Amino acid sequence: MNTRRNWWTIIASLAIVLTCSIGVRAQKGPPPRHGPGGPGPQGDRGPGHGPGRPFGGGLEFLSSEMRFGDKVVKGAPYSAEAVLESTQTLSDGTHITRKSNALIYRDGEGRTRREQTMEALGPFAVSGDAPRLISINDPVSGVNYILDPSNKTARKMSSHGGPPPPHQPPPSSESKTESLGKQTIEGVEAEGTRSTVTIPAGQIGNDRPLEIVSERWYSAVLQTVVLSKHKDPRMGETVYRLTNINRSEPARSLFEVPSDYKVEERTPPDRMRGVKRDRED
Repeated sequence: MNTRRNWWTIIASLAIVLTCSIGVRAQKGPPPRHGPGGPGPQGDRGPGHGPGRPFGGGLEFLSSEMRFGDKVVKGAPYSAEAVLESTQTLSDGTHITRKSNALIYRDGEGRTRREQTMEALGPFAVSGDAPRLISINDPVSGVNYILDPSNKTARKMSSHGGPPPPHQPPPSSESKTESLGKQTIEGVEAEGTRSTVTIPAGQIGNDRPLEIVSERWYSAVLQTVVLSKHKDPRMGETVYRLTNINRSEPARSLFEVPSDYKVEERTPPDRMRGVKRDRED
């Protein structure tokens, strides 16, 4: 019981930090063609990895997948299952594969909901019964909720803040981006791009050049990425995809806190820092 509570506290805290520091938004349009160091994940760059942001590890990829992007998207409702699968190959040939699923929803007003059983936190597996995390982002009311179904509690926070600064590759790395054309994925048309970042030999102690490849498929109709692949020889391969896409309007109740839940007000982390600075001044 204590183990479950501890994991819930850690995961909920991570969700609060992500939600409050990034804001409540959803994916915007496809990226312009950038050179080295161009924009990074989700929204105009795809979930987790894209041109200019290929160096994120498991926690960074997790953080990008727990949000919907960088602006509110209206008039494009949908629901889907998000599948995230990572494969790592060890030096002895052993393969370690982790897979997680989440249910995601967005209504016509830009509200979003994500349901996920947190079986792993980045590269760390959760011991015992994995906690189930539900996040509701409501830009119409300007609030976010993190729901704990096991205790029937909801942590309420105001939504604000902007996207994090882009993660830049090492100055001496080389980057190129190419178009992959269009294809239909899960019933929607998507446009693909592939970016390759090469880390020269000696840049990070490597005796040979390293290539990090990111591929993304963006749906203009849904204004979201429906498939992305990220391959880093240091960490392995991660694939994110949407399946069972339904473009009908989700039920309004999905974006509301159930009446039998206890709502707890929470002060966003950046607001707490501001209060601390005011006291110090």
